[in-house]
Amino acid sequence: MERVHFQGLLSTTAKRRRFLLGAGTLTASAIASLWTHKVVALSRFSAYPFSLGVASGDPLPDSVVLWTRLAPDPLNGGGMPQVNVPVRWQIALDENMRQVVLRGVTLATPELAHSVHVNVRGLESNRWYWYQFKVGNEESAIGRTRTAPAIGTRLNQLNFAFVTCQKWEDGFYSAYRRLAEEDLDLVFHLGDYIYEYGIPATGGVRNVSLPEEFRKETNTLEQYRLRYALYKTDPDLQKAHALFPFTVTWDDHEVENDYTDDISENNDRGQKVSRKACCCLSGLL
Repeated sequence: MERVHFQGLLSTTAKRRRFLLGAGTLTASAIASLWTHKVVALSRFSAYPFSLGVASGDPLPDSVVLWTRLAPDPLNGGGMPQVNVPVRWQIALDENMRQVVLRGVTLATPELAHSVHVNVRGLESNRWYWYQFKVGNEESAIGRTRTAPAIGTRLNQLNFAFVTCQKWEDGFYSAYRRLAEEDLDLVFHLGDYIYEYGIPATGGVRNVSLPEEFRKETNTLEQYRLRYALYKTDPDLQKAHALFPFTVTWDDHEVENDYTDDISENNDRGQKVSRKACCCLSGLL
């Protein structure tokens, strides 16, 4: 890969991360001014809280973003109390998590559906790391991630895959099962991570029973969070996220079919803007 292309990739990733984290910071600032939830160190949950797995993304030469969400009942709003919950994280040089190099604590808040995004800095470039989250007596699966090469580094090879258009009710994610067998450095997701259409009560070809709320098209913040949660329950998608860092962009169905700028499919500007905001605040991007 030529240097100019790699620098462009890092620049795009950094700008995307600044946009997302900046939006999160603004949201956090607004929330802080209206702070209503106390911090509670929960030790017991109604079910396993890391039901949606772990993920990492937007790798830079010295940092990467780690993600998880506390959701013991993911298809019924998450199943978490309306309190802030401290979540411990650590990142290590080995898959057994014995050589921990960084650790910390972050808050999972109701405003972000108890999802967390940890921007881990101070890492070595172009190397694998392993990470894990803990809350109370519960531990997440161990995820693996990789930092980007240093700017100016000449690469002999870069193994990556790209994925797109994963409509949950139309098929199983066997492609992700195959992808997890590959020797990859990075996965690019080109959009349509979710589809906004209402899902049949039988879950389409998956033939599973879903709550009534999934039969409606996504319009509200709660509906977008439910839709992302549904997709992330898939074990093959979870495995791919746990094995490789993702760099993600969106297409149209993250919001609405065939939208452009602020104009919706039905030429309704106000609804379109509202749905874009709900998608961006879903806590799952």
